[in-house]
Amino acid sequence: MSLTTDVYRIIGKIEALHLEDPGISKCWDELTAVLSANEAATIEFLRTLEDKNALNQISSVFHDVAARLHSQAFIDCLEALVLKFPDLVLRHMVDWARDAMA
Repeated sequence: MSLTTDVYRIIGKIEALHLEDPGISKCWDELTAVLSANEAATIEFLRTLEDKNALNQISSVFHDVAARLHSQAFIDCLEALVLKFPDLVLRHMVDWARDAMA
C-alpha cells in the first residue's frame, strides 16, 4: 500500500471511534509507525497535503514521529505547515515535536 492509502485508512479508523475509545491510541501508534517508516515519503506527503481534517488527525502524532526520526527536515516541514495553514492550531504540536528531538 502507499503512504497516502495507509494514512487515510488509519484516519478512517480513528474517525470511526469515539474520542475516548482506548483504540485510538493503537491507531496513533499505527499512524506513527507509518509516518516514521520513510522520512522522505512522509515529508513529501505532508508538503502536498491539502486536507485540513487529515492534517489535524496527523498532528496528534507529530511528537512521536519526530522522536523516531530525529530529523530537522521533518521539523522544517511541520513549520511550513504552520505557515500554510494559519487557521489550524498546529503551533503547539510542532513545538512539542521539536522538543521530542532534544
